[in-house]
Amino acid sequence: MPVPYVPVRLAAAVAVALGVAACQADPGAIPAPRCSMAQHQPLIGQNIGAVTLPARLPQRIISPGDQITEDFNPDRLNIFVDPKGWIARVSCG
Repeated sequence: MPVPYVPVRLAAAVAVALGVAACQADPGAIPAPRCSMAQHQPLIGQNIGAVTLPARLPQRIISPGDQITEDFNPDRLNIFVDPKGWIARVSCG
């Protein structure tokens, strides 16, 4: 008896989907951290002492009066805190 066309086509589609899924990264792995304004906006208003960021995320905490370099790193998160340590704003660069 010949194999029906539809199930063969379905089997091929499932095989391709499984192959693609196997090539993707481990879902538990953390991707290389990058600065993301949308992702880091919720930090505003929190105390810097209560915030935990990925160790691999380039970052710098800037207090009032701090001198900072003007080198630009789009992956770096700049965290501006007030004198009491509350996050006033964040930026990438």
